[in-house]
Amino acid sequence: MGDGGKADNFAHNEETMVFALKYYKNNGYSIILLGDVEEFWQFDFIIIRDRYDKNIYELLRSFPDNKVHRIFGNHDIEWNRPPDPIVNNENIPEGAPEAIVLDDYIFLIHGHQGDILCDKKVWFSRFWARMFRIIVPIARKFGYENYAATKSQIPKDRERLYYNWAKDNKIILICGHTHRAIFASRSYYEWLKEQIELKKSEKKRCSTDKEKCKELSKDIKKLKTKLREEKRRGRDINPLVTKGKPLPYYFNTGCGLYRKGITNIEIERDKIRLIKWQSDNSLSLEKRRIEFWEDDSLSDFREKLNIKTI
Repeated sequence: MGDGGKADNFAHNEETMVFALKYYKNNGYSIILLGDVEEFWQFDFIIIRDRYDKNIYELLRSFPDNKVHRIFGNHDIEWNRPPDPIVNNENIPEGAPEAIVLDDYIFLIHGHQGDILCDKKVWFSRFWARMFRIIVPIARKFGYENYAATKSQIPKDRERLYYNWAKDNKIILICGHTHRAIFASRSYYEWLKEQIELKKSEKKRCSTDKEKCKELSKDIKKLKTKLREEKRRGRDINPLVTKGKPLPYYFNTGCGLYRKGITNIEIERDKIRLIKWQSDNSLSLEKRRIEFWEDDSLSDFREKLNIKTI
């Protein structure tokens, strides 16, 4: 969140975020914010608070006690100390934590840790981000488009590092930071490629059934269209493993900066799923809240990964 102006990459998804938060509040969910909620590299807190206090912050404060949690990221590292506008109690003696652990085997962090420009020399990045904010409105007049939602092109190797770290430590790791939604160590782009191959194989097996083949051809065409769109958006990034299928060690919530909505991960009892909230407010709830693919069982993941209590 920024100042609501042309340099605020979140402003166009404000209504969508409110819609999603109301859904989670009404359905008894807890919220865990994985960092970079505010853009402090470019904007001062007072400006952000004045812009979003009566919708985003107020809604978060309206959740029952102990239902909203925050991890600080590189762009909002200020929350490692109080006060925090999403918390009802302004007298909390300490700030947001750097990590949260769920059920002793799900580890949540922002994902910037150890990065030179996002962690070690954050002051340098902050300075240039402030300068960039001034240039953006002018640059857009000449056709510039901010690709903040495809930030993964820069730290793509970091995702592989985190995957290997989670594998070595036998935990499920959930991050933000890279802006690339990943479920069970696979991106949506990789999942689409898998589905196309599965549909092709199914089409070969039922080649005598013309109606079935026709239906599968339509499905393949739709999947290929989505695949091309992902590639056009710069999301055809190298997979986390070069040989074989990746194991479900690494997850990423994506971000709230996509042009047509926001993504997040839901955990409900034993189920985990990746969700896309469409920005079109004319759609029904069922069409606005989309599961990228079928949810999975955390128990199955634990068994597959041989995860014990840590």
